[in-house]
Amino acid sequence: MTAVVLPVHGRWTWDARGEGRAVRVSAHVERGLVNLSLWRGETCVGTARLAPDDAAGLVAGLTEGLATLAARPRVVGPDASQVADLEDRLARLERERQPVWRRAADAAGGWAVRKAARRPR
Repeated sequence: MTAVVLPVHGRWTWDARGEGRAVRVSAHVERGLVNLSLWRGETCVGTARLAPDDAAGLVAGLTEGLATLAARPRVVGPDASQVADLEDRLARLERERQPVWRRAADAAGGWAVRKAARRPR
């Protein structure tokens, strides 16, 4: 088994699931290929070497997928309605109640007025 030195220039994309998962895209000009490597942490766990035509097909598929996602409403999980309800409740509370900074400013202003009133003239 021969180890191929990674090209200096490459592009990393991190997996939404986290846990160190990533995809690295690098061009191997000397071979006329684009290499996709799958990583978990610091270990390469798989590769795919693509000819330019195949890489272009992959890019077209990614573009179509992104266009489909952009055209449709965002799909949210079952907890989304609970989050929306909580946000609505918080917004109502904020409208009904003075912000903390306003109460603090009023209290400080009230203190200054009371102190000035107690000062002998």
